[in-house]
Order: sequence, then structure tokens, then C-alpha cells
Amino acid sequence: MSRKSIERILAVLSLCILIAAWVAGGVRSDEAGLERIKNISADIEGVKQVRPSVYEGHRTGEPDDKLYIGLAEHPSYGGPLQVAVVVNRDEIIERVALVQSTDTSTYITRVLGDGVLDAFLGASSSNLPHVDAVSGATLSSNAMRKGVEKAVDYIRGSAVEESTVQLSNEEMSKAALSTLFFLLAFVISSHFFKWNKKYARLGLLGVCTIVLGFMYGAQFSLASLVLFLSGLWTKGMASYTALICLVLALVIFLATRKNLYCAMLCPFGGVQEGLGRITGCSAPKKTEWMKWTARGFTLFAMSAAVYFRNPSDAQFEPFGMAFSFIGSTAIFALTVLIVVTSLVIKRPWCTLLCPIGSLFEYLTFMRTWLVPSKKRKAEQ
Repeated sequence: MSRKSIERILAVLSLCILIAAWVAGGVRSDEAGLERIKNISADIEGVKQVRPSVYEGHRTGEPDDKLYIGLAEHPSYGGPLQVAVVVNRDEIIERVALVQSTDTSTYITRVLGDGVLDAFLGASSSNLPHVDAVSGATLSSNAMRKGVEKAVDYIRGSAVEESTVQLSNEEMSKAALSTLFFLLAFVISSHFFKWNKKYARLGLLGVCTIVLGFMYGAQFSLASLVLFLSGLWTKGMASYTALICLVLALVIFLATRKNLYCAMLCPFGGVQEGLGRITGCSAPKKTEWMKWTARGFTLFAMSAAVYFRNPSDAQFEPFGMAFSFIGSTAIFALTVLIVVTSLVIKRPWCTLLCPIGSLFEYLTFMRTWLVPSKKRKAEQ
């Protein structure tokens, strides 16, 4: 069997694995709803749904001690964030738990560590306390607070307006500026651009590194792709900028066969290229084992994230640590390693590890196979 045939089989198999993970994840999500409610506390048993978003149970060993559980969600940075609230017969909040979230785990840990949910414990459901947002994780903390308020209203039988997050002027500006950057990249890459393409590319890459990276933190990642594929974005998000960048990058690539994002717009690519120019290092030759290792890891991360319906499970890139200093110890170590290696190897992350690079390689292969160019058709 030829190498090309093997690659085609693996390409189709990868697509089948992702589809199977997506379907299985949907089935799991439907079946796991009640289980998540039951797992809120070991002190609750006999849980049953009494009306939409409201469940009734009783304290373990005390059938007459009724407890009421409200389940509600509110759009956060990466999609819907879901919380559960347990209220006793005296309308006192006994427990508040985060049931599901698509936000980066580091932000969630910060919010929970600052006691945003704990602040509601012991409060009367008719008089909720005012809880301030957490600096640096405003969207996540506000989503938790709004979710608790909705859950309590569900339990009390109050009418709840299913509102969506209104995008701020800042978010609208981010989206517009990101679109402008893609337009500039398209113009620079076209044959209509008569000026020096090399310096124009470097200039645009530098601006995007500062604006999309350090100022906005809007670089899309594998988690953005999973968020798009899972459809969670349809339930509302507080920021669509990274998703817009992903869609624009894919549309331009499919229309022109040009990966303009990686070449001209990627903020982390700009950081690596800037460091590499200090020492004048060159890119290593990408061997077969390097390519397939990156592809295999990308497929595994995407499949797991799609199955569990949690895009943050696929996020192992060092972007958050590089631009916002947000991330785990492992991500910090990876970021330091990439920064140091960038002085020796040109764009080491892009060349060896980047899952977005693997995505574009896959799309290139599938397009070349299924939609051959006119030149290749003539040769055939």
C-alpha cells in the first residue's frame, strides 16, 4: 500500500473518530444531566424533576426534610456556564455548585478560590447578597452570579427572562479590528499589493502580536475549534472575537489555499519570530514522526473535548500564559521552554507542536485530494 493511500485512510479515519465522539458526546450529555444533579451532594437522595430546571429531593435518611435544586446557565466567555443551587424548606441556600463550564479552568479556579459561590451559602433565597466580580475573571464570575440568581428564581417560581449577553462596545471593536487585520493580510498577499511584501508582513505581524495578543488576548486555539464544532457558541458567549478569527482564517484558507493567519496574524507566532530574529536562527526540518505526533495529539485532544462537551479540555497551548500570565504550572513550564527554544529554532511551537498547524495540514491534504487544482487535473 502506498504512502498516499495510508494517509487517505488515516484522514478519513480521523474524521470518523471526531464524528463518533461528537455523537457519543451528545448522547452522554443528555443522559448525564440528572446524574450531575444527583452528584451535587452525598446528603441528597430521591432526586426527581418537578418542573423545568427545578428538582426535588430530600436529605439522606430524612424523607420529610425536603430540598429543592435549581439548575440554570448563563453565557460566559467561552459559552454557557451552568450552576446548581440547593435550597431547604426555610428558603435558605445550603449549597451552590458549578455543574458545567466551557471556560478555561484557570479562570474558574480563580473565581471559585475567591469565594464567589460560597458568598451565597446561608443566605435567604428571597434576599441574595451582592457579590462583586473577580478582577481578571470578570466574565466568568458574572456568569456564576447570574446563574445563581436564575436558579433561585426557578425554585421560587419566578418568571426568568432568558437574556443573552449584550456585547460591549469593546467587544464589537475587537471583532471589527480583527476583521480589518484579516482584510489587510489578504491585500498584502495579493498581486495587487505593489509595495514590499516582506516588511508589510512583518509590520502587520508585529501589530497583531501587540493588539490581538497582549491587549485583547484574542488568539484562537484548539479550544475555539472545539467550541465551534460542538455548537455551544449558539447558546451565547460574552466574547466572539477568537471565534471570528477562527472562522475568517478557515474561510480565507478554503477560498485561496493561503494560511494567512499563521503567516501574518498569529500573535504567538509573532513572539517566536521576533525572538528568532535576535539570533538569526532557522527552522528545523519537520520529520514524519514530528508531524504525526502533533497530529495524533491534536486528534486525541479534540475527540476528548468534543465528547465531554468541554472546549477547555483541548486547550494545551501556551497562549494564555504568554500574553495574560494565566495558566497552570505545566503551561508555564511549556511557555518558558518555547520562549527559550525560539532563540535557537525559528518558530519551534509552530513547526513542531501547534495543533492549528495540524488542522491546516489536514485541510490542505483533504482539499488537494478531493478538489485537485487545474494543473493537477491536466496532469492526470
